Amino acid sequence: MSKPFNDDPVEVLVKKFLSGNGTILDLRLKYIGDEGLEYLAKCPDLVDLEVLNLERNEITDKGIQALAGSSIITNLKELHLERNEIGDAGAKAIAGSANFSYLNFINLWKNKVGAEGAKEIASSTILVNLKSLDLAQNSIGDEGAKALAESDTLAGLELLEIFGSGLTDEGKKQLKESTAFPKLQTLVVE
Repeated sequence: MSKPFNDDPVEVLVKKFLSGNGTILDLRLKYIGDEGLEYLAKCPDLVDLEVLNLERNEITDKGIQALAGSSIITNLKELHLERNEIGDAGAKAIAGSANFSYLNFINLWKNKVGAEGAKEIASSTILVNLKSLDLAQNSIGDEGAKALAESDTLAGLELLEIFGSGLTDEGKKQLKESTAFPKLQTLVVE
């Protein structure tokens, strides 16, 4: 695996980039992969972590499942997962893990989440604190858009980005006309 921006092992990265008195870890473009995320899920230094940026780290569903099962990282408020390889199983792991009950921000831009993953997020009884959800550049299609538009649990959303995700005019219309998001301020479908 080529790591153009990182030659350090994940243990060193945690020491280098853990900030905010242990509440913020920014590892974007570090290419830690699933093994690195499995390490983070068990790392006692991350017990107070609230913001985790894993943008472009070659993470798949396997890594997300490790994070979802962590007994240490249980208080995240922001989770940045842009430009990874996360699919429906990863979305399901996020939607079903109590570890993510405090999340108010999830960015899954440019992953591999499909309609099933969108349905899991839409029906999650865990993600009730979400204010910002970015599912743009995935492949959720109209089926996933419909599930989101009919969600009973995402009422707190203030921002929803879903452009480039295979929606037809019908899917966009369902989201625009949805009453599921009474606090929504920004909807990006195009």
